[in-house]
Amino acid sequence: MKPELRRIETALHQLTPEDSSNTPRTSTAVATDSTENYAQQEGDPSFSIAVEPFPAHKNPGKSPSLPKLKSPSFSEHRHSANPALAMNLLKEIQGVVGGWQTELQTIVRQIQDIYIDGPIVDGWLESHARRAEQEAAGVRRAEVDRLMDYVLAEPLNQGNADVTYESPRTGYRLCGLNPDGQFWARPCPSDQVPSISLAIARYQKLRQLLNRKHELETRLSELAETLVVLHSHLGKN
Repeated sequence: MKPELRRIETALHQLTPEDSSNTPRTSTAVATDSTENYAQQEGDPSFSIAVEPFPAHKNPGKSPSLPKLKSPSFSEHRHSANPALAMNLLKEIQGVVGGWQTELQTIVRQIQDIYIDGPIVDGWLESHARRAEQEAAGVRRAEVDRLMDYVLAEPLNQGNADVTYESPRTGYRLCGLNPDGQFWARPCPSDQVPSISLAIARYQKLRQLLNRKHELETRLSELAETLVVLHSHLGKN
């Protein structure tokens, strides 16, 4: 029996009224036993503790399924102040504007070189080979009685043959449009075809450069207007 139970039992015996003859013996016996047991425990303490293992749950309860919340994504440009952002944007704008200015200067030099290189012609060349064939076919279809008149009249026009008849067969003509949009054409001798072709090519190149120059100037002008408005807003603060 454990010492605690013995002590409780001894206390109960002391409170219970019994005969005077039995009470001292019982109390003495109980007290003696308690004293001996207590002495044994004091002299040689021993503890025996039995720990029961926790029962393992084979089927543990499932955790409740909670709704998943999507983590909010914050944009650095809108929701936080980035001191370096303004400087980075200004540096990028400066680089772009510098590239435009460099390209514009290069285009201006190329335009000057084109004007120095030689004449510029806004037009195109047309060949008269098809027209000469049509005229020859008309001669072949002439009547026999008029063919002799044509042959006899041919020597009289030898001086103007290069202009009236021979040139259209082997030559070209330069064509174009005036500012009003009206068509014009001029005869072009064969020996001038290479130089006229170069002049036409110069005009085509010049037109491309002028279009690019106008585009760059427009971009720079629009950017300057935007920066002026932005600068005025900064001055108000």
